[in-house]
Amino acid sequence: MLRAADAIVTGFAKSRALAEQCLAPVRHLRQEGIFRRIVCVTWDNPETDTYAAWIDDMADVSLVRVPQPCAGGTSNQRGVVYQIENLRAALALLPNDDDIVFKLRPDFACDAEFVREKIATFESWSEVHSNALGIRMPKPLLRHKIWVPWADCNQPFYYEDAAFCGTRRDLKHLVTRLTGSDIAILADASCGSFVHVVRFARPFLGAYPLFSRYLGEYRAFLSDHDYRRQLIPHLLDDGFFWFLLVAHAWILYSQFHVDAGEAKTLRFYSNTANANADWTRTELLKLANPYDDLDIWRNGTHPGEATHSLRRLFGRLVDDAWQTELFTKPRPDFPRTALVGLLENIAGSRDGRLKDIEGNFYRNLARFHQTHAPGAAAPG
Repeated sequence: MLRAADAIVTGFAKSRALAEQCLAPVRHLRQEGIFRRIVCVTWDNPETDTYAAWIDDMADVSLVRVPQPCAGGTSNQRGVVYQIENLRAALALLPNDDDIVFKLRPDFACDAEFVREKIATFESWSEVHSNALGIRMPKPLLRHKIWVPWADCNQPFYYEDAAFCGTRRDLKHLVTRLTGSDIAILADASCGSFVHVVRFARPFLGAYPLFSRYLGEYRAFLSDHDYRRQLIPHLLDDGFFWFLLVAHAWILYSQFHVDAGEAKTLRFYSNTANANADWTRTELLKLANPYDDLDIWRNGTHPGEATHSLRRLFGRLVDDAWQTELFTKPRPDFPRTALVGLLENIAGSRDGRLKDIEGNFYRNLARFHQTHAPGAAAPG
């Protein structure tokens, strides 16, 4: 028996034509009975009145307008608060924790067949894992996996947050409790990726405290291409970073389902990719990365090699192949004994066994960042 499923739409689009195009597949699935309801949540301020009118014209979409949360600072600081509070408001409107919730934005389009398949096969792809190569890992945070379209393997918790799917109970973990330190990091314009990272990472800190300092020191992991050309070799040369990579790979394998489908199955017309666009000309809008070159990203993963993706500037994964093979098949470039040793120490890291190498890692990283960050003064 299929679980009941609802779709929630958060945020707003700058174009009515785009919103109608992106919502059309979801509305079709509601007509089929796949979705019980479609709930769109947006703010009740005058700035969204025009957008709200478009949505209100759709008889099969329930528009709910809620007070806009108080948020100040940079666009990233405001944006992460708005995204989290919008999700909180949308989930609060749904009745049952065990029902499936498919979350998207009105500038993110999914082919109906792809969504239909995710709902129909939920029980087969959502089973979590708790035993890694015979090692009892920390208790899973989630009862069922959450689907995301992409995730990075060498930038832990950098996942797509425009669309995801899981049970209401599990998605409530993404109503993330931010700290003052989190908001302060987002004051740095170069740390925009932290909006994604903190949403997914912070709920896992209770089980995996070795990521606490990763969040606190995130400025040193920024996404500048030139910086990462020097950063990635530096990180991979440090033993502690491998604990972060393997712990994150296990979380990804055991509690998330990554799948972006075939090329153009998912289409995200982000504001960043269309900074100077004419939003009335939807045919001219650009797809965000990685949806614009999905096959290139997938072919670059090399799942049969454990370390290939980790050496890329951005280890973006668009399916489950890499992390699945890492934990289910021997890899010639990553001895199984080494992987087991890393997992054993990750599972027991609460006893402080990694404290010294963690401290050395972040001291070295701070010196690296001071020297190589964009705008850093040349040495001497």
